[in-house]
Amino acid sequence: MRLPLLIAGLLLVLAGAECRADARTYVSSEPPVTCCVAYDEALVRLQLQTREACEVQVWTGFRPRWAYRDGKRAPDGWRWADGGILAVQAPVGNVLWEFGLGDWPLRGGGPPFAVKVDGKHRTLAGTTFWAHRMEARARIQVPLGLYEVTLIPAYPVPHTTPAPELRLGDAEVAEWNEVLDVTGRAGLRAKSALLLEGDVGLHLRWEDSFTRSPVREVLIRTLATPTALAKVEPPDLNAPGAIVIEAEDFAREGDGGPVQVSRGEHADQHGGASLYGFGPGQGHWLEWRVSVPETGKYALYARTATQEEYSLRTLTLDRKPPFPAAALLSFPGTGGWARDDAAQWVWTLVAGADGRPPLELRAGERRLRLTTVGEKHVNVDVMVLIRG
Repeated sequence: MRLPLLIAGLLLVLAGAECRADARTYVSSEPPVTCCVAYDEALVRLQLQTREACEVQVWTGFRPRWAYRDGKRAPDGWRWADGGILAVQAPVGNVLWEFGLGDWPLRGGGPPFAVKVDGKHRTLAGTTFWAHRMEARARIQVPLGLYEVTLIPAYPVPHTTPAPELRLGDAEVAEWNEVLDVTGRAGLRAKSALLLEGDVGLHLRWEDSFTRSPVREVLIRTLATPTALAKVEPPDLNAPGAIVIEAEDFAREGDGGPVQVSRGEHADQHGGASLYGFGPGQGHWLEWRVSVPETGKYALYARTATQEEYSLRTLTLDRKPPFPAAALLSFPGTGGWARDDAAQWVWTLVAGADGRPPLELRAGERRLRLTTVGEKHVNVDVMVLIRG
């Protein structure tokens, strides 16, 4: 439990004077000293900045059992002056002193923990401890995909403990949900799935005064791997029952953008317009409202262009994935953005072939949504639903 703010964090400039709060001298020094003192239960941290070496007196209220100076154990350089006062040495420049009761806090290396991918042990994460945080690092190899990440604590962690911060490659996790894993163990699960690929660095940082490692293992589970969409011959947009969806006629957009509408700025645009700048940005989505005249099974085609090697999207129908592979569709690179070269527009068959079933559409208004996964953008000209 932290003391009131007046005491918990004092930023002072002392010039041969004393700082008083509640009629008690907390810090005093003869020459000018800039300091910040923070009080936790049985722990005092004193940050000092001086222009000349001097002795600084600080009230702790207890005689310390241990001391650290700039992160290293310090058996000397300080002395007990009675009355709850410590006298500490302040060299020229900056120094951080930490004093406490209880056991000496962990410093340096600690026990590693396992990192597992799809239930298989991949590596051990080496841990390092300071008085107020734990850090762990490791490297893993994973294929391109969406992954669920769960941290399994080694013991119940108090709710007052700050949430851990995890970085996997370029992805960062700072928000977690409390869950139970398949064995009934309590865990913390990243609120969002992570897109990972290749040689991925893991860096876990957890702020608190741990006396032993709080992590048993990190579990990484594959949610989806990309389904590559092959280039196909253009469909017949005039086929009986075909439903043409002009990309620029989207109904809603969210979590990114705004997407740009091109009218005459790209080559051979169907209907005189297309979209560009769809993405980049994780989670950017566009939704089209489609009027379906007759219930049936429909193949979905899309005409797109991208200079990227690939561009990943999730497809949903009425806010639900229509088939498992729709969780991660990979639109192919086309060699450019089709600004001047119409050949850079290509057609792909999104649903209705290669293990991807057709969309089963009920008559009425349906909602078709594409959501960006990762940071690669794609231009979209037109889509078409053709009844099988």
